[in-house]
Amino acid sequence: MKNEESEILNRFGRDAGFRVPEGYFDDFNERMAAMLPEVEITEVDTKPTLWVRLRPYLYLAAMFAGVWCMMKVFNGFNQNISTEQRVSEVASGIYMENNADEFIMSGCASDYDIMTYEDSVMMDEEAR
Repeated sequence: MKNEESEILNRFGRDAGFRVPEGYFDDFNERMAAMLPEVEITEVDTKPTLWVRLRPYLYLAAMFAGVWCMMKVFNGFNQNISTEQRVSEVASGIYMENNADEFIMSGCASDYDIMTYEDSVMMDEEAR
């Protein structure tokens, strides 16, 4: 590896091959300014419109409304339902035949869950 590096350096050297003429950057700014066209800048004194002034506050209000809606969705619309009732609703939804098929096909159920599925449905129906 070291031998290969030294061979490459001997063959090509450390020079990158890019050269700039002597004094090229000495008057570069003046030459560049001379090439650019003259642009006349005029200041326009305009007052911001009502929309421009109210826009940040409306965006802020919309953001808080969105956060409030997300909190409602993620916390549930009915706060009176207890945790046990929610768990039983989810469990009963899983035991429904069409929901169980999707649950199994999505890979959310282990092999044990799949093998004991019919037993658990039978036990649930007997409990009703």
